[in-house]
Amino acid sequence: MRIVRIVLAAVIVAAGVFAAGPASSAPAAVSALPIQYKVSTITGPPNTVVRGTALCPAGTRMISSGAGDTRITSLTPLSDFSGASATGYTGSTPNRAFIRVLVGCLPQSQVPGVSSATWTSRTGTFFADADGFRRGVVTCPAGTRAFGGGGYFAKQGIPTAGGNSMHSNGVTADGTGWTARGWSFDRSETLVITTQCAPLPGALVAQAHVPLPINPIAEKTVHAPCPSGYTMLSGGFYLSKADGTEQTGTVSQSFPGAEGWIVSGISIGFPDLKLVALAQCFLPTG
Repeated sequence: MRIVRIVLAAVIVAAGVFAAGPASSAPAAVSALPIQYKVSTITGPPNTVVRGTALCPAGTRMISSGAGDTRITSLTPLSDFSGASATGYTGSTPNRAFIRVLVGCLPQSQVPGVSSATWTSRTGTFFADADGFRRGVVTCPAGTRAFGGGGYFAKQGIPTAGGNSMHSNGVTADGTGWTARGWSFDRSETLVITTQCAPLPGALVAQAHVPLPINPIAEKTVHAPCPSGYTMLSGGFYLSKADGTEQTGTVSQSFPGAEGWIVSGISIGFPDLKLVALAQCFLPTG
């Protein structure tokens, strides 16, 4: 197994924590794949929605994306998988009025068992229910698994800065699809979900969760590590009740870290709520 140093700008992936401000540096991290991580920091006025994009280096393709230091309202790959974009509400003070967008990039030939013939993508559009929530799952072809997906709000097919919150955005528990759920003030906005699909031999989805307190309300962080010997390729999150039913809350960070996936979030007053991190893991060969 080849160990490659990965240096990330402005985000501490090894520790799994976004840095406190735009002008920060990061230590190196390691992975069993030559994944390159790129980070963009976008500032804006306090308490507003901002959009940011992080682009992959030439010759690579987006395989995962993350966002932090914001209330995430969308997180999705670009249409050509050359990077990823995210939207979110900035903090209430000038020194917290920014969003970080992270993208993990990899040459297609570096994923064992994957070729141009087996690496595909799928997209689905989902409409508001009676309460204004949008939720959907885009399933991969039989024999393949989902990674590097995401969801965003759109109006007449054009991405918007809409959405009040995103309650799930990640690979499904069985690894065969990508799911997202959110809520928007505008009933005419749809939720668009995209995922990439590939065979990923030996893949599995690692999960971990943490209860979210409501008295007092406090942000919690959870890390879903891949099992020993496995490599993290992609990941995501969802908020749910104990029985797995998705529920409303706020996710403020979702990103790779320590060969797994790390998310942070809070409840907005709902009892019996948990925050779940998911990591799409697979066994490298060669």
